[in-house]
Amino acid sequence: MGGYTYLVASLPSLSLEAPPPFTPEEFRFKCQGVLSDADLAELDLLLAGTAAEGRSAFSQAWAAADAQIRNSTAKTRAAKLGVEAKGFLRSHPGYAVWLDKEVGDALAKANPLAREQGLDHARWKFVEELALADAFGLPAVLAFAVKLMLASRWAAFEEEAGRKRLEELVSELEAHAASKGAADFK
Repeated sequence: MGGYTYLVASLPSLSLEAPPPFTPEEFRFKCQGVLSDADLAELDLLLAGTAAEGRSAFSQAWAAADAQIRNSTAKTRAAKLGVEAKGFLRSHPGYAVWLDKEVGDALAKANPLAREQGLDHARWKFVEELALADAFGLPAVLAFAVKLMLASRWAAFEEEAGRKRLEELVSELEAHAASKGAADFK
């Protein structure tokens, strides 16, 4: 336990509300030569989004929790749309009741941005709990990697780019509606 004390102690604090100090790729580079080959391979799987292929308890638990979050989200959204969610669900081991509550609370929020933030806060909370298994070992390193990916995702969102994409989508919908003979929206 605690095999990466110096590395973990040197990691900065992260937040979903602030851009991270480096990218996941830069973090992976920092881990080279510090992590064992097997643990570096585990980090690579996590960064590639294939944690389920990992050998560690952290990777297996993270993959299961992420699948549970996605499944709960799919069920909630399918129910609102009146469609069957079965084709979108993935099996996973284990079940965390509190995680479903977090997802439900997130999806009950008024706007899409708040819903996405709520889902990522649930992910953040889950990996923080997983890191407690070994606060200076591989679980802490992998938890930092997940939090770094989440923080990087939020840092990449730009209001102007989002507004432009929304305008493009609305224009496409208007063009599609006009081609089907619908009245002008404007």
